[in-house]
Amino acid sequence: MVPQLWQVLDDPAVRRNVTAILGDNYFVHVHRHPHISHGQPGKKTPAMLQPFHKDGHAVKPRPRHREPWWLIMFYYPQEVTLDNGPTGLLPGTHLLPKLGGKEDWYDPPKLTQKDEQLQLTDGYVQPNVHPMTCTAGSVALAHFDIGHGAMINGTEQNRFACKFVFMRTERPPSGRAGVLQTDNPVSKHLCQWLGYETSANNVIAFADWQRAFDGDDPRTRVQAIYMSATVDNQDKVRDTLLGDINRHLPSKDGDWILEIADASNGLALLKDLEPIQDLLNQDRDGLLINGCFAAGQTGNPAFAQRLTELISNKNPFVQRHAMSALGLLGPGAYQAQTIEALDKIIRTNDDWDLKVYAIQTLIRQGAIKETIPSLAVAAQDPHTYVNAFAIEQLCRIDDDEARRAVLEPLRRHRWMEDPRYEQGKSL
Repeated sequence: MVPQLWQVLDDPAVRRNVTAILGDNYFVHVHRHPHISHGQPGKKTPAMLQPFHKDGHAVKPRPRHREPWWLIMFYYPQEVTLDNGPTGLLPGTHLLPKLGGKEDWYDPPKLTQKDEQLQLTDGYVQPNVHPMTCTAGSVALAHFDIGHGAMINGTEQNRFACKFVFMRTERPPSGRAGVLQTDNPVSKHLCQWLGYETSANNVIAFADWQRAFDGDDPRTRVQAIYMSATVDNQDKVRDTLLGDINRHLPSKDGDWILEIADASNGLALLKDLEPIQDLLNQDRDGLLINGCFAAGQTGNPAFAQRLTELISNKNPFVQRHAMSALGLLGPGAYQAQTIEALDKIIRTNDDWDLKVYAIQTLIRQGAIKETIPSLAVAAQDPHTYVNAFAIEQLCRIDDDEARRAVLEPLRRHRWMEDPRYEQGKSL
């Protein structure tokens, strides 16, 4: 509705920084939203308007990855001060599976201020709050899983934050120039995943690793997960991780997309792929989805055949995880069969969200002509998300057939005001 906002998305500095995180061929998600913090003159500031929370990846939740597969961008067209409702961030929480506080939308958490530091007192793992204050025209980039919440706007004017979402479409290439030094195991993993050189983790004794993994400190536990491959007894690590996965399966009433055992991230780092293959052949849905998640995390195309078979599973949560994992693996020797299975979802399934998963997985197969027939069908789907994702991807394929597939649905989307009609009147 405001095409001028594309000037922000196309700004060289924005493109350069998004590219540095998501790669050259990133995709601008069709979801975008102007978040408004309404002015409430006289309200005490700084204070929280919302509880701290993690976003569910636009309308419906997506599997969460610590690696940068997704990115949030906020554009602030006005100056943001501590008094007019900044976004409050909890630094580092994108690396933690849970925030520790309660998401109570009717009773936001209380803030205290010590010197210039805002703090929480309600059991959050990260108590320090960073308010996103900035000058007019600023852009903020954030990991999709960062803990955040809106703060109260105590001024007369509304505060706007235009939210955009970006999607990574391919795994980063190896051998990126540059070395990044860090002692944090999670940071090392992320740097290596992005293609940078880092020092290797030191070999540690299993007893020390297990103590950290089983401890009460969530930060220490996450670090242990990303040191799984450097423990001196890999068999015991494997068994410990599998045992933890079995103890943390999705609950009956939980969200089966988000409730993945964090140990699956450690399992994906081990050289032995057999435990993941075993999970992918289980009968229990909870084990299947953890197997799908771990398989996608490995980046190993050896899992593509089994994941493709699971696209037709009777449980839609298993289907979603299978498609998500195939997207993370990217193109491979089993690509033709994967495209065929995704095409069946697009043509025959009534769940628009499953179709979006299928299209996103097609996008991560590359801008190739083999995906055009499926995308052409999706481009005429009545659901806005389905047709928008398909049209965007067709426009990225340099092919006459793709262009023809875009033109017809776009022609049908056009409309104009008729000057013969006035509101409230008829001919």
